[in-house]
Amino acid sequence: MVTNLPVRAKVKWAEVTAAKDPRDKIRLMREFLALCPRHKGTEKLIAYVKRRIAQLEEEIEYARRVKARSRHESLIIEKSGDVQVAIIGYTNSGRSSLLSALTNARPKISDRPFTTLKPIPGMLIYNDVRIQLIEVPPLTRGLSEGYVRGSNALSLMRAADCLIIMVDLSDDPVRDFMEITSELKESRILIEEPKGYVEIEKTDTGGIRIVGGRLLDSTVDDLRRLLVSYRIPSAIVKIHGEVTLDEVEDSLFGSYQYKPTIVIGSKIDLPNARENMERLKDSIGDRLPVIGVSCITGEGLEMVAPSILKAMRIIRVYTKKPGEPPSPKPVVLREGATIGDVASIIHTELRERFRYARVWSGLDRANVMKVGLNYKLRDGDIVEIHAG
Repeated sequence: MVTNLPVRAKVKWAEVTAAKDPRDKIRLMREFLALCPRHKGTEKLIAYVKRRIAQLEEEIEYARRVKARSRHESLIIEKSGDVQVAIIGYTNSGRSSLLSALTNARPKISDRPFTTLKPIPGMLIYNDVRIQLIEVPPLTRGLSEGYVRGSNALSLMRAADCLIIMVDLSDDPVRDFMEITSELKESRILIEEPKGYVEIEKTDTGGIRIVGGRLLDSTVDDLRRLLVSYRIPSAIVKIHGEVTLDEVEDSLFGSYQYKPTIVIGSKIDLPNARENMERLKDSIGDRLPVIGVSCITGEGLEMVAPSILKAMRIIRVYTKKPGEPPSPKPVVLREGATIGDVASIIHTELRERFRYARVWSGLDRANVMKVGLNYKLRDGDIVEIHAG
Protein backbone atom coordinates (compact mmCIF):
# COMPACT_ATOMS: atom_id res chain seq x y z
CA MET A 1 0.00 0.00 0.00
CA VAL A 2 2.76 2.48 0.93
CA THR A 3 5.25 3.70 -1.66
CA ASN A 4 8.00 6.33 -1.59
CA LEU A 5 6.81 8.53 1.24
CA PRO A 6 9.03 11.57 1.84
CA VAL A 7 11.03 11.73 5.07
CA ARG A 8 8.85 14.52 6.49
CA ALA A 9 5.72 12.38 6.03
CA LYS A 10 7.36 9.40 7.77
CA VAL A 11 8.43 11.59 10.69
CA LYS A 12 4.91 13.04 10.92
CA TRP A 13 3.40 9.54 11.05
CA ALA A 14 5.78 8.71 13.91
CA GLU A 15 4.20 11.66 15.75
CA VAL A 16 0.73 10.26 14.99
CA THR A 17 1.54 6.87 16.50
CA ALA A 18 3.11 8.50 19.59
CA ALA A 19 0.09 10.73 20.27
CA LYS A 20 -2.35 9.55 22.95
CA ASP A 21 -5.13 12.13 22.81
CA PRO A 22 -7.53 11.46 19.88
CA ARG A 23 -7.72 15.20 19.12
CA ASP A 24 -3.96 15.33 18.77
CA LYS A 25 -4.05 12.26 16.54
CA ILE A 26 -6.64 13.90 14.27
CA ARG A 27 -4.58 17.10 13.98
CA LEU A 28 -1.38 15.18 13.23
CA MET A 29 -3.14 12.91 10.70
CA ARG A 30 -4.35 15.98 8.81
CA GLU A 31 -0.81 17.35 8.82
CA PHE A 32 0.38 13.96 7.52
CA LEU A 33 -2.14 14.10 4.65
CA ALA A 34 -0.82 17.54 3.71
CA LEU A 35 2.68 16.06 3.43
CA CYS A 36 1.64 12.86 1.65
CA PRO A 37 2.13 12.90 -2.14
CA ARG A 38 -0.94 12.16 -4.26
CA HIS A 39 -0.40 9.36 -6.73
CA LYS A 40 -1.69 5.85 -7.46
CA GLY A 41 0.65 4.27 -4.91
CA THR A 42 -0.76 6.33 -2.01
CA GLU A 43 -4.50 6.23 -2.84
CA LYS A 44 -5.32 3.44 -0.40
CA LEU A 45 -3.14 4.94 2.34
CA ILE A 46 -4.84 8.34 2.04
CA ALA A 47 -8.29 6.69 2.09
CA TYR A 48 -7.31 4.69 5.19
CA VAL A 49 -6.07 7.78 7.07
CA LYS A 50 -9.29 9.65 6.21
CA ARG A 51 -11.33 6.72 7.58
CA ARG A 52 -9.30 6.73 10.81
CA ILE A 53 -9.94 10.47 11.19
CA ALA A 54 -13.69 9.87 10.76
CA GLN A 55 -13.62 7.06 13.33
CA LEU A 56 -11.72 9.15 15.88
CA GLU A 57 -14.12 12.07 15.38
CA GLU A 58 -17.04 9.76 16.03
CA GLU A 59 -15.39 8.36 19.17
CA ILE A 60 -14.94 11.89 20.50
CA GLU A 61 -18.56 12.77 19.75
CA TYR A 62 -19.83 9.55 21.30
CA ALA A 63 -17.82 10.17 24.48
CA ARG A 64 -19.28 13.68 24.63
CA ARG A 65 -22.84 12.36 24.37
CA VAL A 66 -22.26 9.75 27.05
CA LYS A 67 -20.77 12.34 29.40
CA ALA A 68 -23.69 14.70 28.74
CA ARG A 69 -26.10 11.95 29.81
CA SER A 70 -24.07 11.41 32.99
CA ARG A 71 -23.74 7.69 32.46
CA HIS A 72 -21.09 5.24 31.32
CA GLU A 73 -21.60 2.78 28.50
CA SER A 74 -18.81 0.26 28.16
CA LEU A 75 -17.53 -0.31 24.62
CA ILE A 76 -15.77 -3.56 25.54
CA ILE A 77 -17.20 -6.53 27.41
CA GLU A 78 -14.68 -7.93 29.88
CA LYS A 79 -13.55 -11.33 28.67
CA SER A 80 -14.96 -14.28 30.57
CA GLY A 81 -14.50 -17.96 29.85
CA ASP A 82 -11.94 -19.52 27.53
CA VAL A 83 -12.74 -17.76 24.24
CA GLN A 84 -14.75 -14.69 23.29
CA VAL A 85 -16.84 -14.69 20.11
CA ALA A 86 -18.49 -11.58 18.64
CA ILE A 87 -21.82 -12.07 16.83
CA ILE A 88 -22.08 -9.44 14.10
CA GLY A 89 -24.61 -8.63 11.40
CA TYR A 90 -27.18 -6.14 10.20
CA THR A 91 -30.28 -5.32 12.21
CA ASN A 92 -32.87 -8.16 12.33
CA SER A 93 -30.29 -10.70 11.15
CA GLY A 94 -31.06 -12.95 14.15
CA ARG A 95 -28.20 -12.06 16.51
CA SER A 96 -30.38 -11.73 19.61
CA SER A 97 -32.29 -14.92 18.84
CA LEU A 98 -29.05 -16.88 18.45
CA LEU A 99 -27.65 -15.54 21.73
CA SER A 100 -30.88 -16.42 23.54
CA ALA A 101 -31.06 -19.91 21.99
CA LEU A 102 -27.47 -20.85 22.89
CA THR A 103 -26.95 -19.16 26.28
CA ASN A 104 -28.79 -18.04 29.39
CA ALA A 105 -28.74 -14.42 28.17
CA ARG A 106 -32.13 -12.84 27.62
CA PRO A 107 -31.69 -10.03 25.10
CA LYS A 108 -34.72 -8.09 23.94
CA ILE A 109 -35.91 -9.70 20.69
CA SER A 110 -38.01 -7.66 18.32
CA ASP A 111 -38.72 -7.22 14.60
CA ARG A 112 -38.20 -3.51 15.14
CA PRO A 113 -34.80 -2.39 13.76
CA PHE A 114 -31.97 -1.48 16.15
CA THR A 115 -33.50 -3.11 19.24
CA THR A 116 -29.98 -3.97 20.50
CA LEU A 117 -28.06 -0.77 21.31
CA LYS A 118 -25.48 -2.16 23.75
CA PRO A 119 -23.30 -5.27 23.57
CA ILE A 120 -24.87 -8.25 25.38
CA PRO A 121 -22.84 -11.22 26.68
CA GLY A 122 -23.86 -14.85 27.23
CA MET A 123 -22.00 -18.08 28.06
CA LEU A 124 -22.07 -21.30 26.01
CA ILE A 125 -20.32 -24.41 27.40
CA TYR A 126 -19.34 -27.15 24.99
CA ASN A 127 -16.97 -30.09 25.66
CA ASP A 128 -15.64 -28.36 28.79
CA VAL A 129 -14.81 -25.17 26.83
CA ARG A 130 -16.52 -21.97 27.99
CA ILE A 131 -17.42 -19.86 24.97
CA GLN A 132 -18.45 -16.28 25.72
CA LEU A 133 -20.77 -15.00 23.01
CA ILE A 134 -21.12 -11.22 22.61
CA GLU A 135 -24.02 -9.80 20.62
CA VAL A 136 -22.58 -6.71 18.96
CA PRO A 137 -25.00 -3.84 18.20
CA PRO A 138 -26.14 -4.00 14.56
CA LEU A 139 -23.71 -3.05 11.84
CA THR A 140 -24.57 -0.34 9.36
CA ARG A 141 -23.36 0.47 5.90
CA GLY A 142 -20.30 2.67 6.16
CA LEU A 143 -18.91 0.82 9.17
CA SER A 144 -15.32 1.39 8.06
CA GLU A 145 -15.99 5.12 7.69
CA GLY A 146 -16.82 5.34 11.39
CA TYR A 147 -20.50 6.22 10.94
CA VAL A 148 -23.35 5.39 13.34
CA ARG A 149 -21.26 4.08 16.23
CA GLY A 150 -19.27 1.93 13.83
CA SER A 151 -16.06 2.39 15.79
CA ASN A 152 -17.73 0.88 18.86
CA ALA A 153 -18.61 -2.27 16.93
CA LEU A 154 -15.07 -2.41 15.54
CA SER A 155 -13.62 -2.23 19.06
CA LEU A 156 -15.72 -5.22 20.11
CA MET A 157 -14.68 -7.22 17.05
CA ARG A 158 -10.98 -6.46 17.50
CA ALA A 159 -11.13 -7.57 21.13
CA ALA A 160 -12.86 -10.88 20.28
CA ASP A 161 -11.06 -14.15 19.53
CA CYS A 162 -13.51 -15.21 16.81
CA LEU A 163 -16.38 -13.79 14.74
CA ILE A 164 -19.82 -15.06 13.80
CA ILE A 165 -21.21 -13.25 10.75
CA MET A 166 -25.00 -13.55 10.75
CA VAL A 167 -27.08 -13.04 7.63
CA ASP A 168 -30.83 -13.29 7.11
CA LEU A 169 -31.68 -16.20 4.78
CA SER A 170 -35.16 -14.78 4.17
CA ASP A 171 -33.62 -11.65 2.58
CA ASP A 172 -30.44 -11.45 0.44
CA PRO A 173 -27.70 -13.23 2.42
CA VAL A 174 -25.10 -13.09 -0.37
CA ARG A 175 -25.39 -9.31 -0.66
CA ASP A 176 -25.20 -8.86 3.12
CA PHE A 177 -22.20 -11.17 3.46
CA MET A 178 -20.28 -9.42 0.69
CA GLU A 179 -21.01 -5.98 2.13
CA ILE A 180 -20.01 -6.96 5.68
CA THR A 181 -16.77 -8.67 4.62
CA SER A 182 -15.84 -5.69 2.44
CA GLU A 183 -16.34 -3.33 5.38
CA LEU A 184 -14.27 -5.59 7.64
CA LYS A 185 -11.41 -5.63 5.15
CA GLU A 186 -11.48 -1.84 4.88
CA SER A 187 -11.31 -1.77 8.70
CA ARG A 188 -8.25 -4.10 8.58
CA ILE A 189 -10.04 -7.12 9.99
CA LEU A 190 -9.33 -10.30 8.01
CA ILE A 191 -11.69 -13.28 8.19
CA GLU A 192 -9.58 -15.56 5.99
CA GLU A 193 -6.15 -16.48 7.28
CA PRO A 194 -3.56 -14.61 5.19
CA LYS A 195 -0.34 -16.13 3.91
CA GLY A 196 1.51 -13.67 6.10
CA TYR A 197 1.00 -10.63 8.32
CA VAL A 198 3.03 -8.51 10.70
CA GLU A 199 2.59 -7.24 14.24
CA ILE A 200 4.96 -4.53 15.50
CA GLU A 201 5.31 -3.98 19.25
CA LYS A 202 7.36 -0.89 20.09
CA THR A 203 9.78 -1.18 23.01
CA ASP A 204 11.87 1.30 24.98
CA THR A 205 15.15 -0.58 24.53
CA GLY A 206 16.62 -3.63 22.82
CA GLY A 207 16.78 -2.47 19.21
CA ILE A 208 14.86 -4.21 16.41
CA ARG A 209 14.11 -7.87 17.13
CA ILE A 210 12.41 -10.14 14.60
CA VAL A 211 10.37 -13.13 15.75
CA GLY A 212 9.12 -16.00 13.57
CA GLY A 213 8.20 -15.91 9.88
CA ARG A 214 10.33 -14.87 6.92
CA LEU A 215 11.03 -11.75 4.85
CA LEU A 216 10.61 -12.56 1.15
CA ASP A 217 12.33 -9.72 -0.69
CA SER A 218 14.66 -8.00 1.74
CA THR A 219 17.14 -8.43 4.56
CA VAL A 220 16.92 -7.82 8.28
CA ASP A 221 19.06 -4.70 7.76
CA ASP A 222 16.51 -3.40 5.21
CA LEU A 223 13.77 -3.86 7.79
CA ARG A 224 15.78 -2.07 10.47
CA ARG A 225 16.44 0.89 8.16
CA LEU A 226 12.74 1.08 7.32
CA LEU A 227 11.68 1.23 10.97
CA VAL A 228 14.36 3.77 11.87
CA SER A 229 13.07 6.00 9.05
CA TYR A 230 9.74 6.03 10.91
CA ARG A 231 11.53 6.92 14.17
CA ILE A 232 11.19 3.40 15.59
CA PRO A 233 14.61 2.47 17.01
CA SER A 234 13.37 -0.41 19.21
CA ALA A 235 10.58 -2.90 18.54
CA ILE A 236 9.62 -6.55 18.43
CA VAL A 237 8.56 -7.42 14.87
CA LYS A 238 6.36 -10.53 14.90
CA ILE A 239 6.17 -12.02 11.40
CA HIS A 240 3.48 -14.63 10.79
CA GLY A 241 4.16 -16.64 7.65
CA GLU A 242 5.93 -14.89 4.77
CA VAL A 243 5.78 -11.12 4.16
CA THR A 244 7.39 -8.49 1.98
CA LEU A 245 9.01 -5.27 3.16
CA ASP A 246 6.03 -3.35 1.73
CA GLU A 247 3.71 -5.36 3.96
CA VAL A 248 5.89 -4.53 6.96
CA GLU A 249 5.63 -0.84 6.09
CA ASP A 250 1.89 -1.18 5.56
CA SER A 251 1.53 -2.55 9.10
CA LEU A 252 2.98 0.69 10.51
CA PHE A 253 -0.25 2.42 9.51
CA GLY A 254 -2.44 -0.03 11.40
CA SER A 255 -1.96 -3.74 11.77
CA TYR A 256 -4.35 -6.17 10.14
CA GLN A 257 -6.03 -8.55 12.55
CA TYR A 258 -7.02 -12.06 11.52
CA LYS A 259 -10.17 -13.38 13.19
CA PRO A 260 -11.29 -17.00 12.71
CA THR A 261 -14.84 -16.71 11.41
CA ILE A 262 -17.95 -18.77 10.80
CA VAL A 263 -20.99 -17.67 8.82
CA ILE A 264 -24.50 -18.37 10.11
CA GLY A 265 -27.60 -17.99 8.00
CA SER A 266 -30.63 -17.45 10.23
CA LYS A 267 -34.34 -18.20 9.69
CA ILE A 268 -33.74 -21.28 7.55
CA ASP A 269 -37.29 -22.40 8.39
CA LEU A 270 -38.82 -19.53 6.36
CA PRO A 271 -39.92 -19.75 2.68
CA ASN A 272 -37.09 -19.56 0.09
CA ALA A 273 -34.48 -19.67 2.88
CA ARG A 274 -33.00 -23.02 1.81
CA GLU A 275 -32.53 -21.82 -1.76
CA ASN A 276 -30.82 -18.69 -0.45
CA MET A 277 -28.66 -20.90 1.79
CA GLU A 278 -27.38 -22.76 -1.27
CA ARG A 279 -26.60 -19.46 -3.00
CA LEU A 280 -24.68 -18.35 0.08
CA LYS A 281 -22.67 -21.58 0.22
CA ASP A 282 -21.87 -21.34 -3.49
CA SER A 283 -20.60 -17.78 -3.10
CA ILE A 284 -18.37 -18.63 -0.11
CA GLY A 285 -17.22 -22.07 -1.23
CA ASP A 286 -14.86 -23.78 1.19
CA ARG A 287 -13.25 -20.54 2.41
CA LEU A 288 -15.36 -20.40 5.59
CA PRO A 289 -17.76 -22.74 7.42
CA VAL A 290 -21.41 -21.89 6.70
CA ILE A 291 -24.30 -23.05 8.90
CA GLY A 292 -28.04 -22.64 8.41
CA VAL A 293 -30.04 -22.35 11.64
CA SER A 294 -33.52 -21.76 12.95
CA CYS A 295 -33.84 -20.39 16.47
CA ILE A 296 -37.52 -21.35 16.33
CA THR A 297 -37.17 -25.05 15.45
CA GLY A 298 -33.61 -25.50 16.76
CA GLU A 299 -32.31 -26.74 13.41
CA GLY A 300 -28.54 -26.33 13.02
CA LEU A 301 -27.90 -24.93 16.49
CA GLU A 302 -25.96 -28.04 17.53
CA MET A 303 -23.34 -27.24 14.89
CA VAL A 304 -22.46 -23.75 16.15
CA ALA A 305 -20.16 -24.59 19.10
CA PRO A 306 -18.12 -27.33 17.35
CA SER A 307 -17.72 -25.06 14.32
CA ILE A 308 -16.33 -22.29 16.53
CA LEU A 309 -13.77 -24.62 18.13
CA LYS A 310 -12.77 -26.05 14.75
CA ALA A 311 -12.37 -22.60 13.18
CA MET A 312 -10.21 -21.49 16.13
CA ARG A 313 -8.22 -24.77 16.07
CA ILE A 314 -8.89 -25.26 19.78
CA ILE A 315 -7.43 -28.17 21.72
CA ARG A 316 -8.16 -29.13 25.34
CA VAL A 317 -5.38 -30.33 27.61
CA TYR A 318 -6.14 -31.74 31.08
CA THR A 319 -3.46 -31.30 33.73
CA LYS A 320 -2.91 -33.58 36.72
CA LYS A 321 -0.71 -33.78 39.78
CA PRO A 322 1.21 -37.02 40.50
CA GLY A 323 -1.05 -39.56 42.17
CA GLU A 324 -4.21 -37.54 41.53
CA PRO A 325 -6.92 -37.67 38.84
CA PRO A 326 -6.88 -35.13 35.98
CA SER A 327 -8.47 -31.73 36.51
CA PRO A 328 -12.04 -31.63 35.13
CA LYS A 329 -11.35 -28.17 33.66
CA PRO A 330 -9.03 -28.19 30.65
CA VAL A 331 -6.35 -25.74 29.66
CA VAL A 332 -7.66 -24.35 26.36
CA LEU A 333 -4.96 -23.89 23.71
CA ARG A 334 -4.53 -23.62 19.94
CA GLU A 335 -3.21 -26.40 17.71
CA GLY A 336 0.57 -26.49 17.81
CA ALA A 337 0.77 -25.69 21.54
CA THR A 338 3.53 -27.42 23.50
CA ILE A 339 4.24 -28.68 27.00
CA GLY A 340 6.17 -25.44 27.51
CA ASP A 341 3.01 -23.42 26.80
CA VAL A 342 1.10 -25.39 29.45
CA ALA A 343 3.90 -24.93 32.00
CA SER A 344 3.98 -21.17 31.35
CA ILE A 345 0.20 -20.88 31.81
CA ILE A 346 0.30 -22.73 35.14
CA HIS A 347 3.26 -20.74 36.49
CA THR A 348 6.38 -19.21 34.96
CA GLU A 349 8.48 -20.82 37.70
CA LEU A 350 7.16 -24.25 36.68
CA ARG A 351 8.66 -23.79 33.23
CA GLU A 352 11.97 -22.57 34.66
CA ARG A 353 12.24 -25.61 36.96
CA PHE A 354 10.88 -28.09 34.39
CA ARG A 355 12.46 -31.58 34.33
CA TYR A 356 10.07 -33.65 32.24
CA ALA A 357 6.38 -34.31 31.64
CA ARG A 358 4.28 -37.43 31.34
CA VAL A 359 1.56 -37.40 28.69
CA TRP A 360 -1.42 -39.72 28.34
CA SER A 361 -2.61 -39.42 24.75
CA GLY A 362 -6.22 -38.50 24.14
CA LEU A 363 -6.23 -41.27 21.52
CA ASP A 364 -4.59 -43.97 23.62
CA ARG A 365 -4.90 -43.61 27.40
CA ALA A 366 -2.76 -46.71 27.99
CA ASN A 367 0.23 -45.17 26.22
CA VAL A 368 2.20 -42.96 28.65
CA MET A 369 5.06 -40.93 27.19
CA LYS A 370 7.89 -39.06 28.88
CA VAL A 371 8.41 -35.81 26.94
CA GLY A 372 10.16 -32.43 27.01
CA LEU A 373 9.07 -28.79 26.75
CA ASN A 374 8.78 -28.80 22.94
CA TYR A 375 6.41 -31.77 22.69
CA LYS A 376 3.32 -30.76 20.65
CA LEU A 377 0.03 -31.60 22.32
CA ARG A 378 -3.20 -32.98 20.90
CA ASP A 379 -6.81 -32.50 21.88
CA GLY A 380 -7.72 -34.44 25.01
CA ASP A 381 -4.15 -35.08 26.17
CA ILE A 382 -3.52 -35.47 29.93
CA VAL A 383 -0.33 -33.81 31.15
CA GLU A 384 1.60 -34.35 34.38
CA ILE A 385 4.54 -31.94 34.76
CA HIS A 386 7.52 -32.75 36.97
CA ALA A 387 9.81 -29.93 38.14
CA GLY A 388 13.02 -29.83 40.13
